[in-house]
Amino acid sequence: MKAAVTLLFVLMACAGQAQSQEPSPQTSSAEPRSFTTVGRIGDPGYRSFFIFPTRNAGYTIRADGYAESSSGKARPRNFSLPLGQSGHMVRFYFLEHENDLLLIYELSDERLGWGYLVRLNQKTLKLKWALPINGFNIGPGLVDTASNAYLSAANLFARVDLKTGTYVWQQVDPQKQFPLGFAGFRLPQFEGDRVLFSEDRQKGKTVEIEKSSGKILAVRD
Repeated sequence: MKAAVTLLFVLMACAGQAQSQEPSPQTSSAEPRSFTTVGRIGDPGYRSFFIFPTRNAGYTIRADGYAESSSGKARPRNFSLPLGQSGHMVRFYFLEHENDLLLIYELSDERLGWGYLVRLNQKTLKLKWALPINGFNIGPGLVDTASNAYLSAANLFARVDLKTGTYVWQQVDPQKQFPLGFAGFRLPQFEGDRVLFSEDRQKGKTVEIEKSSGKILAVRD
């Protein structure tokens, strides 16, 4: 256990090497804002880590949900993220929002994939809410100016109210409507009253969804 904690400290010192982008502003913006992808460090499985900085702290998230926050000379503080069932993290995204921390992460037990969107109070390190995501190949999220997050997975499109941590709408298993075998999606884009989800592969499809209702309007090349 001591070796694991020591490794966390070492990894925190190397946080600048993490495969993440610059942290996003803490406050709401007049423009849509995207979650930042955090690269995995270490061997695939429970011993891997996700490391990223925010404006006031650095975070190390172990694949089993054990997490650490470090800020300046203060002692690191520990907390845990929900897993739902036995599994380990395979994808991770973050965004600072209204001084809180939004986290999207995907888990796997080598057979199934699922995930969470959580809102974390950075001062107390307590979760304000945790929303399960019933999907796999979870993509990065996009937040609009009205505090809604738009999410995707290979079998899911969704809009989430970030104030309450509840789904405004979900399109579950869209392959039943359009049997195209979606694999996963890039960062969503807004186009007027529509949100566009483009597949994360060459010559992939783009799904157009009405923002307000979640209705799939078109699937195009």
